[in-house]
Amino acid sequence: MWRPLTVLTVALLAGCSGLVVGGDAPGETVTPAPVPDTATDVPVPLRNGTVDMDRLLSRHDAALAERSYHRRIVREGPQNTRDVWVDRDGGVVRVRQTFGPLVDDSVLVGNREYTNVRDDPDTDYVIRPSEGQIPYVRTLSGGAFLAQVLTGGEYRRLGTVQRDGRTLAVVGTNRTDGALSPSRNAILSSRVYVDRAGVVRYVDHRARRPDGSNLTVEMTITTGLERVPVPWWLRDADPYVSGSM
Repeated sequence: MWRPLTVLTVALLAGCSGLVVGGDAPGETVTPAPVPDTATDVPVPLRNGTVDMDRLLSRHDAALAERSYHRRIVREGPQNTRDVWVDRDGGVVRVRQTFGPLVDDSVLVGNREYTNVRDDPDTDYVIRPSEGQIPYVRTLSGGAFLAQVLTGGEYRRLGTVQRDGRTLAVVGTNRTDGALSPSRNAILSSRVYVDRAGVVRYVDHRARRPDGSNLTVEMTITTGLERVPVPWWLRDADPYVSGSM
């Protein structure tokens, strides 16, 4: 059975209710979320008084290494969405990315990659040897992407919230001075929500690029996936149908 090496994923979607946290950012209006007194604190790796993001993302990668999950990252400015579905038991992975109206979609089973052909109406997909490579993303977990995005600020623990029946630690950073580096995005607001197992469940990250344009990244990860949704173009080779592969 194919076992990719995962290194991460998404995101707290803007406007979701029930994810207000106590914080110390200047000018930020906050409402403490009710957390049972008996709830065990969620551990967060620290270094010199701030969150050690390298260790936090390493824990995230390790926590997802044996789990099945769905990860979604939505990046605005320009619009770009990436979905990753991982079925550890079935050995099936699907990666789909959209960029405006364009969609790229691949399903990996064993050592084969099935990729949708969107420019040829007579050909639904092509088959290639995967050789352990994952299309469209650097890592299944999203760790490499987050390591690149969540830089340039000192993350601190802001509090604890309840979300979808889980207790989550909230870490974040704000930058309000407006200073821009010629080679780095300036973080405006960034929040990362981590569960007791170390999985980064949600990310809500907003920054300003050196050219003055805004960047918004939202990530969500849902574990416990039972099977990967098979796309329409792979119906005749459904990996969950016995003997199809």
